[in-house]
Amino acid sequence: MIGGGVAGIVVIALLVFLGIRAFGGDDTPTSGPSTTTTAQPTDGPSSSGGGQNGELGNATGQAKTATEKLQSNGFGCSDLFNTSQGAHRGCFKYDNSTKAEAVFQFQSDGTILAIRFESQNADNINNAQVVFDQILQAVGNDTFGGDQVKKVQDAVKSGQKSEKVGSTWGEFELRNDGDTVRLSGAKSGEDSLDIPPKQFDTQKPQLVAALKGKGYVCTSSCTKETGDSNYQRVYFYASDGQGIKVLQMSASGSPSDVKRAMPTVMNDAFGALKGGDVAALKSYIQAHSDGKSYASYVAGWRVEIRGNNSDSYSSQQIEITYESFYV
Repeated sequence: MIGGGVAGIVVIALLVFLGIRAFGGDDTPTSGPSTTTTAQPTDGPSSSGGGQNGELGNATGQAKTATEKLQSNGFGCSDLFNTSQGAHRGCFKYDNSTKAEAVFQFQSDGTILAIRFESQNADNINNAQVVFDQILQAVGNDTFGGDQVKKVQDAVKSGQKSEKVGSTWGEFELRNDGDTVRLSGAKSGEDSLDIPPKQFDTQKPQLVAALKGKGYVCTSSCTKETGDSNYQRVYFYASDGQGIKVLQMSASGSPSDVKRAMPTVMNDAFGALKGGDVAALKSYIQAHSDGKSYASYVAGWRVEIRGNNSDSYSSQQIEITYESFYV
């Protein structure tokens, strides 16, 4: 749980990519972003479980202003949850080689309590910093104040790898690796909002058995070869005796083979999963299966769809995780 601006939830998304999995391998398929998200706001608040198809709930004040400015910069926004006590919102952007996000929590009156910003571009450091500055100004000018935004901008320009940046709003933690810029912080005197835990009803042995029955070979991951250099693969994470908390489905090979394989691997994995969120997650993914890259909150989960396409080789990856939030 998150309280006092410090999270107690394990950073599962990071575990997947670092290879620290209860069930998952060191060999993570490569994929890259290709376009922006397309989640659009809808009228009415989301339930405590979040939008079923990447929707936004109600917002006013600082949160409304920040959302509208981010959307005008090409971000797609959605709510993990949105209740009368407050909301957890994420605005995500895939644009060529840039992957960026602005995650923030706010009270029912729109007052922003905590933020986490990140911009990545391994191909162009300048673009990473340009998009980071878009996020900083979209959220910060009204939330922190223009003079406090300048403090952060100056810290980024100084080239420091990691530092604390004090402000009249709160204290920020900046991490600047050039191709990746991150900023987190919480409003002084305020606690962050708790994030509801998420897991599927299905446990690890049940999913392994189901995938083996579909012809997958399960060692450090469950993989099925579908031809020369073509494969479909399922990773997942679950603590012993608990339901699946992370699910990653992927396929790679020729573009035509990947186009055929992704619906199959998705049906294989989802067919073994039990839980009330499966239908909503599958519906969202099917609606965003055009080979491009997307990110959104769906039914209380974080969903990322990543595509990497060329004339001769293609890869697609779908990742479903429960959210972690460190500030």
